[in-house]
Amino acid sequence: MKSSKTYSFKAYLTLLPTKDGGRKTGIMDGYRPNFSFNTKKMYCGIIALKADKEIKPGTSDAADIHLLSAETIPKELSKGDTFAIKEGNHNIGSGQIISVYNN
Repeated sequence: MKSSKTYSFKAYLTLLPTKDGGRKTGIMDGYRPNFSFNTKKMYCGIIALKADKEIKPGTSDAADIHLLSAETIPKELSKGDTFAIKEGNHNIGSGQIISVYNN
């Protein structure tokens, strides 16, 4: 069953360095990776950065994230929750929620 619930939140993201299996290039506004919240299921989302900003491999920064409608996430997301950032099944980074926006 599909859920119409969406999540938008601010998170602190850390990308793995290239030498540790991370991306070769940074991420920009509109990047659409998968997110995993301590489950095998992955959820598609959009990372929103300021137009001139980039998060490079091996660095960290805050960003807004909007998860697209998907099967229901097994719990309510809240400040402090952690997640993996993935390209397919390949882990490219991690994040921690700073705040959840009212949806």
